[in-house]
Amino acid sequence: MFKWRTKSNKFRTRDLWRKGSKLLKKGKKEEAIALLLAAAESPSPLDRHYAYIKLIKLYTSLPPEPCQREKLIEICKSDIDLFPEFYEAWMVEYMNNVPTPYFPSFSVLADIYEEQGQLGEAIATCELALGYGLAETVNEDFTVRLERLLALRSL
Repeated sequence: MFKWRTKSNKFRTRDLWRKGSKLLKKGKKEEAIALLLAAAESPSPLDRHYAYIKLIKLYTSLPPEPCQREKLIEICKSDIDLFPEFYEAWMVEYMNNVPTPYFPSFSVLADIYEEQGQLGEAIATCELALGYGLAETVNEDFTVRLERLLALRSL
């Protein structure tokens, strides 16, 4: 007797991403958040990272309410904690042929800390990113940001 294969977890996670994105376009943010949080439970560090990216993008688009900001901080921290495992999986998957993708959680978290006046935390986040060999961000490279934050802290 044949056993039919069920969808692999990889495809299930990607279905959750797609459904979450469609719900976002329809303005159903709560349902989208639920699906993307489910996708972030994937056993694959690559899939978890991309679910976190979608959640970060979603939360940064919401009005900056304290509750939403705390959830965004949690997601960024989870993604940052995931980085070593993600990087190892990335190297195995792409055999060093593809550069490490942009990892927005470091810069978003540093932005939040800076906005909150927590310069020490923002500096630590930039130093961690640089320690992992990350340099580029969308706005300000980590080296430039770190220098600016250190100058601000010394004032």
